[in-house]
Amino acid sequence: RRGLQALLDEAVTEVKLARAHEVWDRRTGQLAPESEEAKATAWANWCEAARTLDLFNVLHPEPVAV
Repeated sequence: RRGLQALLDEAVTEVKLARAHEVWDRRTGQLAPESEEAKATAWANWCEAARTLDLFNVLHPEPVAV
């Protein structure tokens, strides 16, 4: 569980970095292709990490203290 949470935290950081380091094409006023690819990859990694952690939590719920 901790490893999956760390993977999710890393993916969140990757998204933040991709947003912070966006490069805009001055000619077109749009994101540069490299920035679009970095954001798309970061977002996909975040979604996959969140899905994996959610699935793990469903299959292996934490014991509830009584």
